Amino acid sequence: MQMIRTSIRRKLFLSAGSGIAALAVPVAAILSFSVIFGVTQNNTEAGNRTRSCGFENANSNESVLFDPEITEKNDTVIVEADEDEEQNVNNMIDFPGKYIYTVNMNESSEDLSTFSVHSGKIVNETFGKGNGPEFISLPNGGQLRNCTEIPTETVRAECSVDSIPAVELYSDEPQVLILHTHTTESYEPYEKDWYDESYTSRSADPGNGVVAVGEAIAGQLAAAGINVIHDCTMHDLTYNGAYSRSLGTALGVLDRYPSVKIVLDIHRDAIEYEDGTRVSAVTDIDGKKAAQTMIICAADDGTYGVPGFMNNLHFASALQQSMESRYPTLTRPVLFQYCQYNQQVSPGALLIEVGSHGNSIDQAVYSGELIGKSLAELLKDNCAEAEAVPVAVKMPIYFIDRVR
Repeated sequence: MQMIRTSIRRKLFLSAGSGIAALAVPVAAILSFSVIFGVTQNNTEAGNRTRSCGFENANSNESVLFDPEITEKNDTVIVEADEDEEQNVNNMIDFPGKYIYTVNMNESSEDLSTFSVHSGKIVNETFGKGNGPEFISLPNGGQLRNCTEIPTETVRAECSVDSIPAVELYSDEPQVLILHTHTTESYEPYEKDWYDESYTSRSADPGNGVVAVGEAIAGQLAAAGINVIHDCTMHDLTYNGAYSRSLGTALGVLDRYPSVKIVLDIHRDAIEYEDGTRVSAVTDIDGKKAAQTMIICAADDGTYGVPGFMNNLHFASALQQSMESRYPTLTRPVLFQYCQYNQQVSPGALLIEVGSHGNSIDQAVYSGELIGKSLAELLKDNCAEAEAVPVAVKMPIYFIDRVR
């Protein structure tokens, strides 16, 4: 695809013929800002597509003065802006080596505080170490639960293999893909001890659920100089078939960007007792409540189509230890079981459950930050080019990604 640039100094990647708007913007995460990203699409004559992209500062409710017209024709992207917009964009500051490409973010907004009926209880629970022969303690912290027929000693030995995907720091090419098979999985709007049964723990508002967690992870990776794509495509508007649709998204990104070495599918768990009491899987990290996390790593007995699953296990074990050694009690044991969950797409593909439907969004996003920091440090320790020199990129301050 040919790209025609104006004075707006950004990268835009739009896939001709896809029918899905994809805006890729390198940004930096700063805690005091929130940016909501929306894309609309209109059909024009001769099959061309015109897209309008809007940004809003959620803290101040002020619209950002940037609304370019993006027209796609004959595999060429043309970006146009008026003089006021160009002047606003030219007010630049430097964010060296920080890259996030957030694409297909839904622009829906939903106020979950309207769910106010006290239908049932939410209780806090911190899950500790498991007991039993299936639980394997990892050398640097955390555990793995072996739910396969693979001998425990074999799994234990594999968990000690030092082999994880090697990323390139400060690369112009994406190294990590974050997506969500169940994109609408959401959390309670704030910490509380009750829930409204009419709230299904699903929301199309990206600020209410796993999309916000994915952004927090992506922000930490970008801050460490690791180029990351966060694809927020909604795969679960119809629940059945969500994994097939997210597989299509993952394969499409990997085909276009073979530089991607790690694929993380970020989910939210649902834990409750038989009497309907919902559980908030929570722990205290540095004086703040964080949602406990659980990695799910696929195993294959020859029927699940993940022949290289041991490579994924090496990565899962390393990430678990990176999180638990830095933030004790953040994790629940890695679940190593026979499944697929699209982990055949990469030797660095994992599913991560962040919290439960009893956790608050703030707890979950905080955990996303901790996951991102742990993963960034792990990847930096094993990067392909440890001596890489940061690439300075100029970005307008209002292109800062959302951190709730």
